[in-house]
Amino acid sequence: MKSTRTFPLVEVAVVFFAAFLSRDLINAWQHSPHDRLGGLALLVWLAPLVLRLANISRTETAANSYFMGATIVCGLLGDLAEVHFLNQVALALALGAWVNFSWRTLPWLLSAVAWMPVYGWWLAAGFSDGTILTFRLALAMAGVISFWWMKNKLP
Repeated sequence: MKSTRTFPLVEVAVVFFAAFLSRDLINAWQHSPHDRLGGLALLVWLAPLVLRLANISRTETAANSYFMGATIVCGLLGDLAEVHFLNQVALALALGAWVNFSWRTLPWLLSAVAWMPVYGWWLAAGFSDGTILTFRLALAMAGVISFWWMKNKLP
């Protein structure tokens, strides 16, 4: 039986839209001392998404439309108000839309703050740059572990 589902162009376009709005992340990761190597935390955080997309068939490649709508709203609000945090939340929502959302995946989605500069700014007052990186990676890893543990442990 042939699938009628085509490649999800709109969903991919929304992800690229959110990535474009979050382009300041690269600058923060390169030049801000307490945000250095934040991209590594993003790569750790993306592990469940990459594994899910690698293991699904083409007919299952649908993103959560509510998350996509929230991505557009957060992205536009962040761009209009010039609040980069909202743009980064939009990117997290756009990427999280590809995972089947449930209350079990919520800790993973919330741990997206690990790769956002706001986390480094929050911790910068009391911790060294190396400690901030450790906290970033630990939070991202905790989100990944909770994702897999909740998916495999609960019915």
